[in-house]
Amino acid sequence: MSSAKSGPHEEVMPRHRLVVMPSPCEVPMQHVLLPNLEGTTLSGRRIEFPRDLPETGLLLVIGFTHAARHDVGAWKAALATQGLPVLSLPTAALDAGAEDLEGVASAMRAHVPQGAWEQVIQVHRGGAALREAYGWQADACAKVLRVTGVGMVLARHDTGPFTPLALSAILP
Repeated sequence: MSSAKSGPHEEVMPRHRLVVMPSPCEVPMQHVLLPNLEGTTLSGRRIEFPRDLPETGLLLVIGFTHAARHDVGAWKAALATQGLPVLSLPTAALDAGAEDLEGVASAMRAHVPQGAWEQVIQVHRGGAALREAYGWQADACAKVLRVTGVGMVLARHDTGPFTPLALSAILP
């Protein structure tokens, strides 16, 4: 099924949706570029996206609720087997200061191996803009974006939990 010319083209599969982004002239800018996000790695380094994205791009696995942690873990494990660069973004639903979320960060550090702290970025500003840009709800499912180094969204998975079919749809 295709949406109107001004929106992304959708291929609907049972319990998932792969959205292939058309050319920038067909999609409003907020749906083409990653919104500005601010966060802090579990090791304490401040990050801003899209400014701090690596040139090669990567996959962002985003969770808006504590309940999404299992689905985020399934996505991260599957993407790791593919050898693809991945960042996990636990994302606050409302903007807050990094210091306001330190208790949550401390709890995450207790469960994440220290060697992986740089791959987990707690997003404290921009979560609402991210949800609004893609029409996402804060639920128990991870949201996955494949982005370029400048923040161009190439593909996304945002409906339903991880499945091997959803993985194959998001891969480059």
